[in-house]
Amino acid sequence: MKKKITVLTWMATNNDPGALESLLANLGKDYEIAKVLYIYQKDLIQRNPVARERFEGAKKVFPLTTIPVSIKNPTAHREIFDLVEGKIVPRVQDEENLVINLSSGTPAMHAVWLLLFVWGKFPIGTKLVSSQIDRETGEKTCDDVEFPIKTLFTELRRYEKENPDKPFYRIDAKTKIRKESYEKIKVYSEFPDVPILLLGERGIGKSTIVDSHIKPAKGGKEVTPLVCGSLNSNLLESKLFGHKRGAFTGAIKDEDGLLKKADNGILFLDEIQDMPKHVQRMLLQTLQTHKYRILGDTEEQETNMELVCASNLPEKELRQKLDPDFYDRIAVFKVTLPPLRECREDILTDWGNVWNVARPKNSKQEAPMDPALKKFLMTSSLPGNFRTLEKLAYHILAWQGKKTTKEIIEEISFEEDAVDKHTDGISLDEFCEMPWDDATERFKYQLAEYACKKFGTKSLAADKLGCTTKTLQNALKK
Repeated sequence: MKKKITVLTWMATNNDPGALESLLANLGKDYEIAKVLYIYQKDLIQRNPVARERFEGAKKVFPLTTIPVSIKNPTAHREIFDLVEGKIVPRVQDEENLVINLSSGTPAMHAVWLLLFVWGKFPIGTKLVSSQIDRETGEKTCDDVEFPIKTLFTELRRYEKENPDKPFYRIDAKTKIRKESYEKIKVYSEFPDVPILLLGERGIGKSTIVDSHIKPAKGGKEVTPLVCGSLNSNLLESKLFGHKRGAFTGAIKDEDGLLKKADNGILFLDEIQDMPKHVQRMLLQTLQTHKYRILGDTEEQETNMELVCASNLPEKELRQKLDPDFYDRIAVFKVTLPPLRECREDILTDWGNVWNVARPKNSKQEAPMDPALKKFLMTSSLPGNFRTLEKLAYHILAWQGKKTTKEIIEEISFEEDAVDKHTDGISLDEFCEMPWDDATERFKYQLAEYACKKFGTKSLAADKLGCTTKTLQNALKK
């Protein structure tokens, strides 16, 4: 039984309907053609009788799904790119077994198809072909176009499409601060054996970043995750390094540790601030030598894992919590993921992505939007970041048809998402144990951080406190 395909092609202005007939005849030898998406220049057909005649003739070859477009200059790369990305790409996202014919059109059109293909814009499994007619011999051919270039973009698009139920950070961010963080991740991920430290508030999606950005950037290496705060000291040590039977009470059999499981892959340690210091020092030794010892064993094992750590603590607090040598080792490459309130240009895209995950399976319902919702997304401090968006999405789905978005937003308490020790009242005990200058700096830091969270942006916080944004930035750096 032949595989069903969807064919996408421009109108070959000077050669159709013969060129189209040749393309379909050649593809029909190996496939069952279920649909043909036929792009034509509307303005050309309207003003050129010969082109119009050829267009009508092509429609008799196969029951085409026609796509009219308007192009002023068929050699202008930017114009063609904007048209194809904006109009054609969304049209084919749900097409399975898509085959794109490159032969019709200008060289600029060919270049755009190749660029978007490499960028991973088309569905997984899309195939490129080139259909040709030898003008001297009349021979008709249709050859595969081999263009096996893998980029970070193609790998990210593949992850996004293969994991539709998972939140996803788009790498083509609009907000400058988010773009910069993604660029750092891309650059740092290209270095093997150098740990990466991800910092950011709770709910910002650090584990998602590891799967959707770092993993593909490192060639798809398997990720082995561990939340350090989920285990006590002894269990964490055993979980990481493994143990031999009898190594401790309750060790009734040999168990491999995550260092072995993560060999030739990525070990992701979340909530790294909760790792006991003696385990930090053991892991530091492994990072330096690529060797470790299973608990209860005398022989050393080797591991070729790469390490990614994450924490929701501010950098200064994390440095104080961790062993100094361990911190220096894991923080060589450090990326701070900005909170959503600092990425307003991307917030509508974020909302759409969260909605697509929250909505019932097989539902095609678009993310809702009205003035009340847009105002909330653009002004709220979004204390739980993506978790706040998820919470809102589920409430809207639950009350659909019964309450307005405005009513839902007014009834939900989003402040409870902002669980943070700085917002529950500041204890003065910690300040009494510091020198005056250190205590003053520490208080300024906590006040600046709290104000930015409360009012949503540094600009608004500065207005409320009667200072400049630079003052707040300086306080947060110390």
